Amino acid sequence: MTAKSAGAIALGHARRSWAVLSASLTLLILLGSLAAAIVYSQQQSRAQLRANLALRATSSATLVSEFLKEQAAREQQVAHRFLSSRHVSPTRFELAVSAFGGTAAGLLNSSGRLIGVLPSDPALIGQPFAKRYRHFELAERGQIAISDVVKSAVQGVPVMAVAVPYATPEGRRVFSVAYRTTGSTLSAFVAHTIASRPHDVLLVDGAGKVLASSPKTSAMTLAESDPTLAHAVARSTHGAIASDRAPTTFATAAVPGTNWRLVVAVPNSHLYNSLNGWSSVIPWLVFALVTILGVLLVLLFARSIADRARLTTLSATMQRTAQTDALTGLDNRRALTEQLTRAAARARRHDEPLSVLMIDLDRFKRTNDTFGHEAGDQVLCTVADCMREVLRAGDIYGRWGGDEFLVALSLTNEQGAKATAERLRTAACDVKLDAIGLPEGIPLSIGVASGAHTSPIELVREADGALYEDKADRRSNGRGEQHGDALVPH
Repeated sequence: MTAKSAGAIALGHARRSWAVLSASLTLLILLGSLAAAIVYSQQQSRAQLRANLALRATSSATLVSEFLKEQAAREQQVAHRFLSSRHVSPTRFELAVSAFGGTAAGLLNSSGRLIGVLPSDPALIGQPFAKRYRHFELAERGQIAISDVVKSAVQGVPVMAVAVPYATPEGRRVFSVAYRTTGSTLSAFVAHTIASRPHDVLLVDGAGKVLASSPKTSAMTLAESDPTLAHAVARSTHGAIASDRAPTTFATAAVPGTNWRLVVAVPNSHLYNSLNGWSSVIPWLVFALVTILGVLLVLLFARSIADRARLTTLSATMQRTAQTDALTGLDNRRALTEQLTRAAARARRHDEPLSVLMIDLDRFKRTNDTFGHEAGDQVLCTVADCMREVLRAGDIYGRWGGDEFLVALSLTNEQGAKATAERLRTAACDVKLDAIGLPEGIPLSIGVASGAHTSPIELVREADGALYEDKADRRSNGRGEQHGDALVPH
């Protein structure tokens, strides 16, 4: 072999070695880039899951706030109607309070003195009451006030209250209705905040006292329920903690218009469950299966895409769940509010009539108390079926909350809305539910409101007012009964 041949051979080996080295480096760079992309994708997916958790907390806190605003609006409406005269009789006061089913109630005159109280306690009448409770003091200044957890003046049990000011010929008065913190609508909001199990969801007031929780807890404060979580919540609105059970991620959201906060905590093993799998074995696959790196990279990247797709599907499912009533399958209050807003805008734009029906079930509480909540659920589902049968495909309808349903009828004036209401009433009365004490069907009270240029809020308020008038009329004629004395889920 000549020196020239040896040099050529050496040069060829060098070129091949360089080619192999270049290919190896290229493969390593590609592998590193894809691995980095996968890690980033998982980090982004984790960030998205945390964002979804925070969004659920914020959404539920907003729903709680909207519910409280609606309660306050209803209280003001009832107070104007029943409690504006110079002398308010105990009977008239009890009638006003019965519309809300609260545990206790108080009525202050323009001087801040108590002129009405439930349960009745004559010793309290005439006392200066505005300074005793913070929410009374705020309401006396003209603000709608939501209290923290306080003890009721008569019974001494933990309650929360909604206090509203309203104008009368005798000056500004304050009407307040108090509700027990257990078994209320607040518990329903908390129970539906997040679908994953296990979880901890607590609605707490400004002092950390528990208003509602899921799962239910006997603890009176957040610190008693979970000291570690309480300490973390005091320092930040979101983050991770190492609890006694497992590493946990939490998020909090303020309830607008109150001092309350909604706290959501989910174990990381459940929050990030959809991301577990191939990601944990990537290093082994990289180093042990060099000969099929290309295939592995494709599979790993495909898995990353699949993870993103699952997250997108999960987000879409959560969105659908957030707009659907789990019991009846109808649209829930959130979805109804959005659709009604669009329908009202369309009616104003085209100068078309729009009608709203507010529907309430008579004797619903009696059915629940006598035959149990399963019977009550059966009644609600039956009413939902009647609505599907009677209403048009293009009509907007769903469960407004508890035993209340709402229907929005586009291109329908008041006469047509009342006709639809009667068809619904007839369909519900034709149902035979002998087993749960309703052999003559389900009695309904229905309020009707119509208008082409009326805001959706005003339409709902008018329909709600008409509902109470219809209920009062049916009660006076023996056709209906008071529908409940406690808050029901919205």
